[in-house]
Amino acid sequence: MKTLTSLACLLSAALALPAFAQDYTLRIAHTNAADEVQDKGLQKMRELLEAKTDGRATIEIFPNGQLGDEAQLVEQVMLGSLDVAMTANSTISNYITDYRVFDLPFLFPTIAKLNTVLDGPVYGMLEDSANDTGLELIAVYSSGIRHIMTKEEINSIDDLKNVKIRTMQNPIHVDAFTAFGANPTPLAYSELYGALQSGVVDGAEGAATNYTGQKLYEVAPDFAMVGWLNMTAPVFMQKAAFDMLPEDIQTAVLESGRESADWQRQYVDDQEKPLLDALVEKGVTITQPDPAPFQEAAVPLYNAMLETETQQALFDAVMETPTN
Repeated sequence: MKTLTSLACLLSAALALPAFAQDYTLRIAHTNAADEVQDKGLQKMRELLEAKTDGRATIEIFPNGQLGDEAQLVEQVMLGSLDVAMTANSTISNYITDYRVFDLPFLFPTIAKLNTVLDGPVYGMLEDSANDTGLELIAVYSSGIRHIMTKEEINSIDDLKNVKIRTMQNPIHVDAFTAFGANPTPLAYSELYGALQSGVVDGAEGAATNYTGQKLYEVAPDFAMVGWLNMTAPVFMQKAAFDMLPEDIQTAVLESGRESADWQRQYVDDQEKPLLDALVEKGVTITQPDPAPFQEAAVPLYNAMLETETQQALFDAVMETPTN
């Protein structure tokens, strides 16, 4: 099979006839553990893509940061040395700035609300924003609803005062935890377990999926169910490379992406309760702080973070989507 490895190779191939061999393998990388919910979505995408193309196209998955951290994966895709990447929205929104809207706290209270939004005109707006940045949006997966893991119980927003919380390297996340009274500490995801273990940070924010998958409960055994963010994980490709695929393969890639995302987001929703039950069995203390003070503290971020007309239009479209 022929693997798309660089834009230079693609452009060289375009000068020859035929432009591509019969078969296509897209290399896709991410930083989550193999068989975590995000990886499961990619496995589903591979299954669908192979079925839709009668085996002419497939994807090769590189999980767990094998090819670099998330920022490195974005850069590789933009340079054409990696075909496809999946990152946290908070990472890709540093490049596709319109996506910062999806980083706003408490925007999607449930996976069902997120599904409804992505089934409407918002998805087309996300595609346009990606294209404007030289990327092609393939899918929007879920990384689950994010809570707070710590070494000591968090029973209210007051318990977060001056607590060192690891956040993603994203300004909205940093500002959100500053608003919550914590001491946000941006760190790469790969450094989190060691940082918790050594005391560099006292806790972190995250979903039950990665809390379980990375065994973070071993070093932060308290889990406060705040639901501060419904994290998405876009899957994207360099647009120039995507446009050089035959139309039928393009269609199959986009259809497989959307359909696998529908399946994956439902899978995430179905997994949360069993994951929480399993965490309790592992000795994790789960608390339920009142979310209202967190929500009130986050309100000023909305106006501060909507910097462009496009971001405001995307935010308005999200808010105008009716909840089922």
